[in-house]
Order: sequence, then C-alpha cells, then structure tokens
Amino acid sequence: MLKKIFSVIFCAVLVFTALPLCACAEEYSGEYADGEVIIKYTESAAPGENLVSDGIVPEALAECGITSVKELKMQSVYDTSIKTLADSSKTKTSVYLAQTTLSVEKTCSLLKSTEGVDLCSPNYLMEFDSVEMPTEVTSPTSLFTTYTDWWFNGIVQVPDAWREFNTLGEGKVIAILDSGLYVDNPEFASNIWEDSAGHRGYNAALDTYDVTPDSSHGSNVAGVAAASAGNNRNCIGVAPKAKIMPIKISVSPTSLTLNAVIAGINYAITNRADIISMSLSTNENVKILQDACQAAYDAGIILVSSAGNNAADAVNAKRYPAAYDCVIAVMAMGKDGQLCNFSNYDSTGSCYDIAAPGYAIIGPADSPTSLTACTAMSGTSQSTPIISGLAALYLSVYPDHTPEEFRRALLLSSTDTCTSNSSVVTGAVYTYPVVNALNLLRFPNTTPTISSKPGTTAVIDSNNYFIHGLSEGYENIGDYISVNDGTYELIPTANGNGTGSILRIYTLSGEIYADYTVIIFGDTDGDAKCDGRDVIMCDYIVSGGSAPEYTVFAADVDFDDSVTDSDSAIIFGCGIFTDYVDQIR
Repeated sequence: MLKKIFSVIFCAVLVFTALPLCACAEEYSGEYADGEVIIKYTESAAPGENLVSDGIVPEALAECGITSVKELKMQSVYDTSIKTLADSSKTKTSVYLAQTTLSVEKTCSLLKSTEGVDLCSPNYLMEFDSVEMPTEVTSPTSLFTTYTDWWFNGIVQVPDAWREFNTLGEGKVIAILDSGLYVDNPEFASNIWEDSAGHRGYNAALDTYDVTPDSSHGSNVAGVAAASAGNNRNCIGVAPKAKIMPIKISVSPTSLTLNAVIAGINYAITNRADIISMSLSTNENVKILQDACQAAYDAGIILVSSAGNNAADAVNAKRYPAAYDCVIAVMAMGKDGQLCNFSNYDSTGSCYDIAAPGYAIIGPADSPTSLTACTAMSGTSQSTPIISGLAALYLSVYPDHTPEEFRRALLLSSTDTCTSNSSVVTGAVYTYPVVNALNLLRFPNTTPTISSKPGTTAVIDSNNYFIHGLSEGYENIGDYISVNDGTYELIPTANGNGTGSILRIYTLSGEIYADYTVIIFGDTDGDAKCDGRDVIMCDYIVSGGSAPEYTVFAADVDFDDSVTDSDSAIIFGCGIFTDYVDQIR
C-alpha cells in the first residue's frame, strides 16, 4: 500500500514539475535562431560609469545566460538617446541581439522578470513568400505566351493609369526589404536611391551597405514594383520612375531573421522612405515587430506585406506583419478569378485586405548586367510589390495624402472581386477586392451624387442645397435619399433633426463635398414639429425680422416665394388640409 501511495505522489511530482517546461515550449512554438534573443533593455549608469556596449554584458543579463550583445539600430522606432539625470547618472533604452548559453526558452523566461527588460523575444526565422524558385526565362519570343507577366493589365489597368494621370511614380521612394539586388543591373541602375553619403541601400542583416543578392527573390520583387522602362522589353515595374531603396535582410536564401527585419524597417523610417514593401511573413506575433511597423506608419509611411503562402485561413493562422492594422495585407490572385491555391485567405474579411495578381509574375533576373534574362515567380511575394508600386503612383499624384487615405482609396476603389480558391475552401465562397490602378488614382476626384429614393416624397434641390419632402418626425433620412460615390452624415439642429439639420456629403476620400439643409415645411425652429412656436417665427419674418434662408424657405408653405400672414395661418392650422401642403414635411 505504501508503495502505491509513494508511486502516486512521485508521478504527481513529475507531472507538475514538467508543466512549466511544457508551457514554456508552447509559448515559443515557432522556429528561431539557436542561441539568439532580441531584448529591449533600459539601463542606468551611475556618474562616471559606462553604459552597455558590444562585449560588455550587465550582470542582470549575464545571470540570464547572455554572453554577448550587439545593439541594433532602432532609433526611429524607440527613443534610444542617452539621457543624463539631475544627479549626473545616465539612462538609455536599447535593442540588442544577444547570444545566450542557455536555451532560448529559458533565457526569455528569466529575462521577463529582469529589471530593465521591456521586451524580449526569440530571434524568429521569417519566410520570403514565393512558392517556387524562379524559372529563368531566356526566350523573349515565347515569354508572353508562356508566362505573360502583364496578363493582369485588363484587371489592374496600370498603363491606363500612367496615361490618364501622367505619372510613373516620380519622386517616391519604395524601400524593398528583401534578399538584395545588383544595383548596377540596367533595370535598377537609374532607379536606385542613394543616401547623403552615396550608399545605395543597406544590409540590415550585417549592418553594412553591401546589398549583393543571395537569391533572385529580391530582384524579382523590386522589378515588379519599379523596374525601369526601356531596357528589358519583357520587364517593367508598376512605378518605373520611383526610387528603390534596397534593404537586404537575409544572409542566405533560407536565413531571414527578425532582427534584420526590424532593423530594416528602422532604416527605412530614418531615411524617409514613402513605402515599405515586405514580401515576407511569420506566424509569430512579436511586439517588437509590431512596434517597428507602427512607428513607420506613424511617420507617414505606407506599409505593404504579403499574406503568406500556406493556403490557410487567417482565423487559424495569421501571418505577420500583414495582420497588423497599420499594414496593408496582400493575397495572390490567379488568372481564373480565384485566389491562387497557395495563397492564404481570410474568411472574416477583417485581417487581410486586398488581392493582386500573384501567379507567374515576370521580374528582372538575378544578374549584374543582363538586359534580356527574366525570372518568373509566383506567390504573395509577387502580389505585394504590385500594391507597393501602385502606392508610389498614388503618392506621386496625391503627395499630401496619408497612409490611411491611401488604404481607404485602395479598398473602396477596388470594385472588381475574386473569390477564395475552390480547391482549398469547400462549402463556402469568400470574396475579396481586386486592385485597379485606374480606379485608385481616380478615386479622390470622384464626385458624389445625391438622389431621392423612388416612392418617397423627398425632393433634392441641388441649386440651393436643400432637401425637402420629409414627413414630420422622420426617423432615418436614409429612408428618403441615396448617396452614390460618397458617404453622408446627418448633423441635427439643437432642437432636433428638423429644419436646419445638415446632411453633410463626403467624397469617398473623406473630404467634405457639400452641406444640404433639410427642410420640413412649416417647421421653422428645427424641432420637427409645426406648432405655435413656428407661427411666432413666421409672424416675426412677416413683420420684417431677419432669419436664415432655410427658415424663410420653411415658413413659405404656400410656395409663393414670400412669407405672409397666409403662411402663418397655414402653419397655425397645421397645414395638413391645405391645397399647398399635403403633409407636414
């Protein structure tokens, strides 16, 4: 009996001892670099003491297994400046890529309870979102029958947008966070952005300025966004006059880590990119990645990212940074009007934003000199730079518009749709907007129209900006009128939503287009009733008192273009049985 009791107790101890280890393993379930963690750390130093630098590890971090730290450049995401306090001590917040001798899980667990550590995370591995390695296309004569990179012209209408708005994206800078490219390739040479020191891009993985590619992915993606015109007759970018800011974030085709991505975003913010294009993703929702994206958005930068190629619903497995609210998430569409069978999708419509072509998209080859070779790649990686290029076109036409205005224009102008892939999703069909360049650039100039709904008594006077014909005590003006190519807001008067209430019409881009005054005949004080107070107001007008135009209009219930005693009499009698007004409205 004692043995049985001892066995039960022993098993219980084993189970409960193992639980924290299991919980820790579940918390860090994604793939990450061995022995590496990212730390946001705020430290203090007494007068005369040094702050942390490379090779110097504070005791608090050393106790968590940290053996070395390398500060990441994150000054545009967090305030990393050194602050001197009144007692001459110093404090500084930094982001470090740290090496640990303990397991990553154990180190992160210890760091979370370490004073000064604001954030810690494994150095997660991320993925480029192409589903296949590039196919080299060397026969231009067969290119447009085999791959047809611009098969989507009939849908996206990029050349039409170029012609109508006379723009190729001039003056806008697209930061391409990817595997690098050859800056002297003729497709890029004239479009590569330079900093004030003459550096043509940045290697965020190694903290150098060498962006020599380690795969064809970056060249294809950059070319789709902004390959220059007139060199390779088979390749041209969506915004061929935009500048490309190449930011290399990988050290090999399969080595792409979180530290390089956040440092790359920081570089794009610091150097004032207009758009950040990220054809990459991870399943891990990491606070430091979200903070980097939010900082870019707050700086006025449009962020675009791929939704991923796992054929998965966002409900079950969101991809980041695409799933962040400040990022435009792009799914991949094929020629058949469905999402590609590899594209992630969103059954709720609340996580991923828009679809763009993502099958067999042609871009420049991974070559320092070639004017003819191309790559054909598929993936949400290829859909993403289409949106990034369109953002450059949009900002070149509307330079003062914000990222939110671009998002609004992008989504509301995308009237064509595609559906979820029937081989991936069965038993349901989900619909997504498909980008259209021409509609996008036309969008801010679309003129709203207002009309009365058939079968109602409403009358729209667009010359005087009046609306009349509404019944006394109406509840919803939407029962009477419709607004096309715009939105509206009812602004009631202080007394109610009767005479003098304003129906404010907005353009689709959110600007005020016109204010219509709502008139209920006989209701001169705006309480949506015709009573003795209105008679008093009418008599006041008859005797020469001044009144706003809409009040005069409301008081003229017999429509003789003047306010007289007869109008007072009609209002006093509630007007219902007169020959002039068949209802109080």
